[in-house]
Amino acid sequence: MAGAGFKVFAAGEVLTAADTNVYLMEQTVGTYDDVADRAAQVPSPTEGQVSYLKDTDSLESYTGSSWVAVGGGASGFENNFLLMGA
Repeated sequence: MAGAGFKVFAAGEVLTAADTNVYLMEQTVGTYDDVADRAAQVPSPTEGQVSYLKDTDSLESYTGSSWVAVGGGASGFENNFLLMGA
């Protein structure tokens, strides 16, 4: 069931196979060597999907039509991570 939304998991909650397939898989950041690797592994991305590219240290999100940098003007994982308040 793609596009089910997000679930906040509580400490001690049993993680079922359904939760893994429906929620957890949509709430992760895929890591890829480069754009070509991502395209090969994710031929049909979904809106809101997030990926990290190792070759450019960039975090990107899929808008429904293209991959765009996450975090605004700064590029690179370190800058984006800081922009998210971590």
